[in-house]
Amino acid sequence: MDHTDQLQRIRTKLAAARKSDPDFKVFGAGSHQYRIGPPASEKDVRAFEERHSIKLPACYRSFLTSIGNGRHSHRKSAAGPYYGIYPLGKHLDEIAATPAGFLRRPAILHPAMTDEEWSQETEPRNSDEIPAGEREEGFDRIYGGLLPLGSQGCTYLHVLVLNGPHAGRVVNLNLDGEKPKFAFERTFLDWYERWLDEVIHGYLSQDGPAWFGYTMAGDDQRLMEIYAGAGDRQTQLEALEGLAKLDVVSEATCQKLLELSADADMTIRHQALLMLAKFAYSMARQPLRSHIMGDDGDCLVACQGIYWYARAESKEWIDLLRNRLPTVNSPESFRFLSYLLVNSGADFSEDLRPLCTHPEEDIRSQVFYSLGKLANKRHLVDLFLLGLDDPCPSVVHTTLQALKGVQDERLAAAYDRVRDRFKTDEHYILTNLQLRMKEMRGGILTRFLKRLRG
Repeated sequence: MDHTDQLQRIRTKLAAARKSDPDFKVFGAGSHQYRIGPPASEKDVRAFEERHSIKLPACYRSFLTSIGNGRHSHRKSAAGPYYGIYPLGKHLDEIAATPAGFLRRPAILHPAMTDEEWSQETEPRNSDEIPAGEREEGFDRIYGGLLPLGSQGCTYLHVLVLNGPHAGRVVNLNLDGEKPKFAFERTFLDWYERWLDEVIHGYLSQDGPAWFGYTMAGDDQRLMEIYAGAGDRQTQLEALEGLAKLDVVSEATCQKLLELSADADMTIRHQALLMLAKFAYSMARQPLRSHIMGDDGDCLVACQGIYWYARAESKEWIDLLRNRLPTVNSPESFRFLSYLLVNSGADFSEDLRPLCTHPEEDIRSQVFYSLGKLANKRHLVDLFLLGLDDPCPSVVHTTLQALKGVQDERLAAAYDRVRDRFKTDEHYILTNLQLRMKEMRGGILTRFLKRLRG
């Protein structure tokens, strides 16, 4: 396939991207600065292919030999999504400790891989009962036929499929074990050009995370057309998720999102509500209210929508959230609901009092975390004492952190009990306990000196 026209567009768009983001607001741009080193020679590319007994997909090969190969930036990466595109043949050990043979292995990943398939492939490899050599062999199989392209930060990478029916496609990997996510574009060049388009349109310069390549491309009109024409719920959901990268959408799109926020399909309903909260908060008020008073799953999505996209409006929801608080049994729903109440500035310590002994330890941890965020926390020592005596180490740990800055003589005996219970610092309880006791000693000394000076 001839890539001449697309390669020329990419050259033009690289220059346009540099002009549209002069302050390098796009994640990773401060490193590569939209610049690329000289192209790789045909000789060097062919030598790499022969050394590893592979054939690079034509789309990626033409990028290397026509656009460029690496640069003096983060890990010598050329301009590209996140921290850029690695030079050919570099950082192959990102995936496998011994990369000599895994490049030519058959690529077994595919876009329709289910959670169950992924678990079947990975869970046996994670067992401590399997010898290390066999575990490495297993991961070589899982990640076989994938070429590391660049870093997204932490354990996230973008990689290129080298063989099989999906050769030339880009995949997002998290080496901590999450199921891989295929980019929607069919070739490396389509993926790269889309990145340039989204830089130029400002999609990737917005506040908050911009996870390029994890959702569909297109403006809201295009995405809603895809939704309307989709024959399956998964494609419809992906079209709605693609809206998240946009800053504004049309009135017609907002009206459709309002309609979909009452859809019978839970996943569609939830995603539509999130996007409605982002783009048209006033229209989202009623469905948000209904979802908060729905089951814990509905409540979670409503609280996330407000917290992520309308946090400044938290005070509007105080009464409804306080009414809902005692009936939430999902730790994640409880967490976001309490985030909103903390953000509102409301004193809801009395609402939390009966929840200090909730049967779910994750909810108890969140209770004490929230108490630690309240302005009047120094008057809530009687509640914190419950957390310090909690049977769950994670609750004790959270309580100790929440007590930062609180100095009260009643805490001394409780701190002694904590020290007697925990003989090692496995849960970082002793580390936090030392900090709190140091604060208390400092507070006692300060008060003593004040009395002397008084």
